[in-house]
Amino acid sequence: MSEAAAQVSEEPLAGFTPPDDPSPPMRALIALGRFFANKTVGAVALVIATIILVLGIIGPWVAPYDKDEVFRVDNPNYDLSSDDPDHWEAYTFLTLENPSWDHLLGTDHLNRDLFTRVLHGARRSMLLGFGAAAIATIFGAILGVVSGYFGGVVDLVSQRLVDAFIAFPPLLFLLLLLQTGEATLPRTIIALSFLNIFGVSRVVRSATLAVRNDVYVEAARVMGARPPRIIFRHVFPNVFAPIIIIFSTTIGGAILAEATLAFLGLAPPGPSWGAMVNNGRQFFGSEPILVAMGGGALTLTVLAFNIFGDALRDVLDPRLRGA
Repeated sequence: MSEAAAQVSEEPLAGFTPPDDPSPPMRALIALGRFFANKTVGAVALVIATIILVLGIIGPWVAPYDKDEVFRVDNPNYDLSSDDPDHWEAYTFLTLENPSWDHLLGTDHLNRDLFTRVLHGARRSMLLGFGAAAIATIFGAILGVVSGYFGGVVDLVSQRLVDAFIAFPPLLFLLLLLQTGEATLPRTIIALSFLNIFGVSRVVRSATLAVRNDVYVEAARVMGARPPRIIFRHVFPNVFAPIIIIFSTTIGGAILAEATLAFLGLAPPGPSWGAMVNNGRQFFGSEPILVAMGGGALTLTVLAFNIFGDALRDVLDPRLRGA
């Protein structure tokens, strides 16, 4: 190529203005628009997860009754002189009542409104799921970024500890943590988050290993940038997408783990979808709605968050964006 042609090719095109780099809020809006445009199933899952989250927040205030309120009606056949024992009680408890306008989902075996219990169970599941996922994601991301960036002895020691904790049976480990003291809501959140920290760190470490030797990281290192600055300015923003994805999927796992504890009777007292399944299984033949409500809410919630996480991965990962 001639010298004149080379000079022409190096000159900017007349009237051409390079596009500005969109701001972080604009990039988020672009990603959200791409998500709704290309991921119909993921968008539906996001809507369902949002509805469940909103119900978990406002559920106790919109619930028609108190979560432990027991319902009964006057016994029209009340007669102490009757030979029928059913006539000796002044009240008749509403046990396993069918759905009605007063009780949209009926009542449970302890005469409590089932719809109210489902709404309170949604708050408990959202609190435990988001709380445990947030703590696990924060500490797991820190451990994974530090381990992947520094490597060497730091990576060797941390990953052997991660391998040791991952190899331990999760349910048994969770039971041991809860049995060391009283089962309370904060203690359960801590136990569930501790169970997920090491899986999060493994994923974030893999993403960190993929970017720690990129050109921009090497350039920052050559210019004299200290490791903390490189991590926060260059490494962490480029592994943020996997962190968001694993956070969304960890929510479903934490909710399922709490339901397992409640089913076994080891969770803190209070309305829980897992406890509803456990209480309703003895009446499954005659009143399957008890199991259907607890199990259905649990399945729908976990499925929505998992599908949303998969769709979010497809949008945020450039390699899968066109899949």
